[in-house]
Amino acid sequence: MNFAIIGGTGAMGSIFGGRLKQAGYDVTLFDVSEGAVQRIRREGLQLTDKTGATDTIEIPATTHPAEVGPADVALVFVKCFHTESAIRMAAPFLGENTTVLSLQNGWGNAQTISELLGKERLMIGVNYVSGTVLEPGHVRQVGNPVAWIGRWGQPADLRAWQIAEALTKAGFQTTASDNVLLDVWKKLALNVVTLPTSALPGFTADRLIAHEPMMDVMRALLRETVTVAEAEGIGLDFDERWDYIVNLLRNAVGARGSMLQDVQAKRRTEIDVINGAIAAAGRRHAIPTPVNDTMVGLMKALEAEYLKA
Repeated sequence: MNFAIIGGTGAMGSIFGGRLKQAGYDVTLFDVSEGAVQRIRREGLQLTDKTGATDTIEIPATTHPAEVGPADVALVFVKCFHTESAIRMAAPFLGENTTVLSLQNGWGNAQTISELLGKERLMIGVNYVSGTVLEPGHVRQVGNPVAWIGRWGQPADLRAWQIAEALTKAGFQTTASDNVLLDVWKKLALNVVTLPTSALPGFTADRLIAHEPMMDVMRALLRETVTVAEAEGIGLDFDERWDYIVNLLRNAVGARGSMLQDVQAKRRTEIDVINGAIAAAGRRHAIPTPVNDTMVGLMKALEAEYLKA
């Protein structure tokens, strides 16, 4: 298989693209960031792991979709609000047999891609890798390198197993899941509970469990998420998710969530497909979600302050 990475110079795109290239696959990074693309073409992609060791990887990168060539698999890593435009731009290398795999945050990107390309070409997934762009063309990789991928509402097929095998070979322990929606919603629950609560006060991950009032807020966010998930036909277990989240935060000393990184860089956040997704689903099922609604409102107000500058 050959891979195209849509959003290839961002943190996740660089990590997955770089590691797949190191594993021997044909990979091209596609992105609109001319500066990052040119630096990668000139100096190679630099990936720094959690030990501080840095690999320099020679990998094709381009801003021109016609230079990519037909892709067997296209991994999508752009922010939610760029999904539609990115898929439209990538059209020249998305053939009839291309599998488009969204490993994006939140819930809503799959619907957008499905409307553009059809559900039969779409695969969805979730990963627990995290990373930070240190400078254009240089990314630090941290987090737990595990992932789940599969078909929306269907058992895993041969292509899912093939992609899972490739990602595992690249260092991401990947499962071809027969119930990937549950896997996606488990990660969504984690993000709902931890991302805005970190971004609003500027807390690193471990500080979220240092204050009981914040723990109460997080529990309330999770309860709403579990209730909404049940109405959507997704069986989330509150106790399992809560224990997982607390343990993760306890071990993530100094880690900054993606939404906190966006706020600190004065970028638009993905609140709409995280807490906003829970609020929207709540409205569809006439389920009140006041705590998630509050997170959305607060984040929108915070964004408005720094984006207008």
